Amino acid sequence: MDEMIEGLPKIKGLGKARVIALLEAGFKSAEDLQRASIEDLTAVKGISPSIAEEIKKAFRSKRDITGIKEGLLKVRKRQKSKKPSFRRHDSHKKKKLDESWRRPRGLHNKLRKRIVAKGAMVQVGYGSPKEVRGLHPSGYEEVLVYRPKDVEDVDIANQAIRIGSSVGTRKRQGIEKKAKELDIKVLNPTVRE
Repeated sequence: MDEMIEGLPKIKGLGKARVIALLEAGFKSAEDLQRASIEDLTAVKGISPSIAEEIKKAFRSKRDITGIKEGLLKVRKRQKSKKPSFRRHDSHKKKKLDESWRRPRGLHNKLRKRIVAKGAMVQVGYGSPKEVRGLHPSGYEEVLVYRPKDVEDVDIANQAIRIGSSVGTRKRQGIEKKAKELDIKVLNPTVRE
């Protein structure tokens, strides 16, 4: 049965006859089922609203972040709370120097010589774990979206969307509606009062 629809998890109430009905309705892979709304699933003969809900629930639980990833996110948060602020050498003394980090290059530079009182140097040891580097604190990879069509390309298992700042209200509502249909997390939803 699992070979009929590629990547289909075991779902209570979804037998061979219902899987065949889904195949005939055009659902060839697990991605098709993930993207389908409950209305699309209930339109298939033999699929009741409760079974459609079970199918959506199976894919929702699959997208939860793993325990290892969750632990690494906690480690990253703890590391970043201890990380010093890396500032450009002598930026507090000279107005023309910005605070943004630059590697010290001077021959007599105390920071380059790693004298402790002169500040911290950027080093490999301050980095976050490789598996969670660049991820949002929720554990998802951020995808920047500007139109509703862009939402279709998002992998719901690992990615969440962030709506671009230049997107207008009407298009933003269309993006949020599409994301809700596909059960995709929106990192900056519209605040409704």
